[in-house]
Amino acid sequence: MRRMLLTVLMACGMVTGAATQASAGITCVPVKAPKACEGVERCEWGGDPDAVWVEVKGGTRKLALSRAAEVRANVKAAKVKPRTLSIQARYGKKNRIALSKGYRLKGKHWYFSYKKNCWYVR
Repeated sequence: MRRMLLTVLMACGMVTGAATQASAGITCVPVKAPKACEGVERCEWGGDPDAVWVEVKGGTRKLALSRAAEVRANVKAAKVKPRTLSIQARYGKKNRIALSKGYRLKGKHWYFSYKKNCWYVR
């Protein structure tokens, strides 16, 4: 009888929206895809909101480097950024590497909450 009463009271508390300690500070935010490759030709990206990798290709070394610079500018212009960005620029038929560099970006970043299983901004 006590268990039944306790269960009913807990259910009523959850329905009315009583705040628990676990939900104190983190609010889940829907993650938007980074717009690193927006307006850049022959560009691929992947990773998660915390760490993004980008690969750009160009016919010449100069073209590949300019596309890499565009990608970096796109990511730096975003409101919420990944903590790390890795860019690899390739050129020519043999896919020679013109640039392979990692960046740590300043500003607001994405973080993952294991308790709520979602991404949030800090």
